[in-house]
Amino acid sequence: MSKKLIRGEIISPAGNIEKLKFAVKYGAGSVYFGGEELNLRAKAGNFSREKIEESILFCKQNNVKTLFLLNSFLQENDIDKAKKYINNLKGLDFDALMVSDPGMLMLIREAGIDCEVHLSTQMSTLNHLSLKFWKDAGFDRIVLGREVSLDEIKKIKDQTDIEIEVFIHGALCIAYSGRCLISRFLTGRDANQGDCAQPCRWNFSLREKRRPGLDLDFIEHTNGTELLSSLDLNMIGKIDEYVKAGVDAFKIEGRMKSLYHAANTTRIYKHAVELAGTDEFQKNMPFWKKELDLINHRPYTDDIFNEFDNLGFHDVPYVTGAQFLGYKISDGSAKKEVLIKTFSSIYKGESIDIIYPIKGKIIDDSYVIDDIIDNNGKSVETATQSNVFKIIFNKPVSDDGILRRVKKA
Repeated sequence: MSKKLIRGEIISPAGNIEKLKFAVKYGAGSVYFGGEELNLRAKAGNFSREKIEESILFCKQNNVKTLFLLNSFLQENDIDKAKKYINNLKGLDFDALMVSDPGMLMLIREAGIDCEVHLSTQMSTLNHLSLKFWKDAGFDRIVLGREVSLDEIKKIKDQTDIEIEVFIHGALCIAYSGRCLISRFLTGRDANQGDCAQPCRWNFSLREKRRPGLDLDFIEHTNGTELLSSLDLNMIGKIDEYVKAGVDAFKIEGRMKSLYHAANTTRIYKHAVELAGTDEFQKNMPFWKKELDLINHRPYTDDIFNEFDNLGFHDVPYVTGAQFLGYKISDGSAKKEVLIKTFSSIYKGESIDIIYPIKGKIIDDSYVIDDIIDNNGKSVETATQSNVFKIIFNKPVSDDGILRRVKKA
């Protein structure tokens, strides 16, 4: 008897509540976010108690699950602080908590918090025996190490009954399962405490010891080489294989990235998972690939085992296919004259793209800016960034639209 095709849940990043809401609107099955302590993105716009409560309510209203991150590693001196913080979380109705450190699970249970607990990719779970161990320890879902191959996933699913989750898109780390000491060594900022300075992305040069001052840039691109840096993961071309393999959930990396990044990656992978196993899957592949090229990213790979093609040379700086401009402030209607929150400058007379959640069909379109009205009611030439403007378009703009300027080839 053939296996029933499992439709994988899309787990989307939420660096702040604004990103969370758009990830939900654009198709997330679950959103992951952290509070002001104990998560591995110390520099993200992490959530206060008030924002956590608002997020939980918003997600419940939209039938989306909340995954709260307690995934930093505990050192001995962190335990009392962690106990206090975890006790302060009691009463919050999360669907699941994510941890890396087994000690954190002990503190969660000691506090009497009774929700699902998921094990982070940081624990490098790579085989079915490890999954059985963690299930017996009390975990409900395992995020596999990025090092697990598709063939290994199939074997793991055949031998276990615990839920598994894999990363499908976003930044990869040069370290094993993301556990790295380079930042701590070079800057004092510990990646395993959520404070990575990302030195692997810095530009490096080669110096000959006996010739001080003679620095030779590596030849991969003209501005230098991120010698330790990785390409970005993009599994869109293989997502149907992972669905067929029985993966329960697909995670998108990117809490530090833009609202546009969270929304567009979410809707593309959601659409792809929905169409996996149908004739429409390959028909939509050009659209999905184009859209994923229109977010900021490093060159993509779908093979973390051989991403540099046996040390062949690749450029690894960011690729920027489109500029995120802002979004429509929802008012429950489609009309030409709408309020736009801006993240970059927008100009009267220019043509821009607006993307939308994919609900049965794709309704992205191009629009012309007919007029821009400022807070004083005056017509202006430019809507400056980090403001709200009334913008008049040449045709109606629907709710949840995200504005972008596609760069010319």
